Amino acid sequence: MSRPAGLQPYPRETEYVAQHSLFPKLDPPLDYAIIQTAIKSAFERMNKTRKGKQRSSLNEPATLVKACLKHLKERNDPIIMASFFSKVDAKDVFELDAISYEMQRYRMLMGQFYQYLILELMRASSRVKGSPILNANDGKREGDVEADIQPRGYSPMRLYVSVKKSSDTVGGQDLGDAIRRLERVAKDDQNRTAPYLCAIAVASPTKGRIVSYNASRQIKYNSSGNPYSWNCELWGPGFIFPFITGRSASEIYREAAKVAGDYLPFYSLRFRKESSELLVKELVKMGIANEQGKVIADKLFEYMVQEISVSDK
Repeated sequence: MSRPAGLQPYPRETEYVAQHSLFPKLDPPLDYAIIQTAIKSAFERMNKTRKGKQRSSLNEPATLVKACLKHLKERNDPIIMASFFSKVDAKDVFELDAISYEMQRYRMLMGQFYQYLILELMRASSRVKGSPILNANDGKREGDVEADIQPRGYSPMRLYVSVKKSSDTVGGQDLGDAIRRLERVAKDDQNRTAPYLCAIAVASPTKGRIVSYNASRQIKYNSSGNPYSWNCELWGPGFIFPFITGRSASEIYREAAKVAGDYLPFYSLRFRKESSELLVKELVKMGIANEQGKVIADKLFEYMVQEISVSDK
């Protein structure tokens, strides 16, 4: 294969990913206390808005029930959900709606958590003697993290990393667009004085599987068999976490799971009984459930679907 045009000048493997020896696992690995500090910092930042304010949360039964009623009306398909909820007792409606909604909200936040986690771990690694990571900072636009590294036996390189929670986040044409946008950030960086490598970093396992260290880095190709970019790789968790911490991805997940409940409190579980009882009272009052606690399908449907004129908006 002839040398592709625009190839950045660091050494490559035969499949054109950057040479594996440029990215050794951190040795010695980060202490667990340092990893825990990074994890907590990532959770704390995840729970703040871009203006630095604490995110609002539904943290008491009354607000949880109000949100549940709003979901029933505004976030459900009237055909399938009217049929589904008519088959359960009113006391079960809260649990079926609120818990899944809160879980989905936390799933969305986890995308930001992984971005901040990788940044915090890279910063922690940069403070370790002998680490190839020199510094790490918030990225610009498409790039979530920018870092300078000093690979063993080579000149410095700059990394532009876009962190994705899962492989489902980017796929097909979306992946190609993400790679092109990320490489544009690298090419337009007026402060760059070293070769660059872009990476789409997938932080969680794909279908529950974590691929080996070297196999977790690859060049991605389009449907025509051409690479989206010779200078952008897809990184999996089997590479990311050992490279920046010296620990396996499983170890990092396990450490994060120990404290996740402190930052993702699941109020829908904590107040499940009180909220369920309160919602039943509201549904009875609204005529959507009868005194025996049974959902009335027609009344629920009427609540979910209302015909209005334009002037009623």
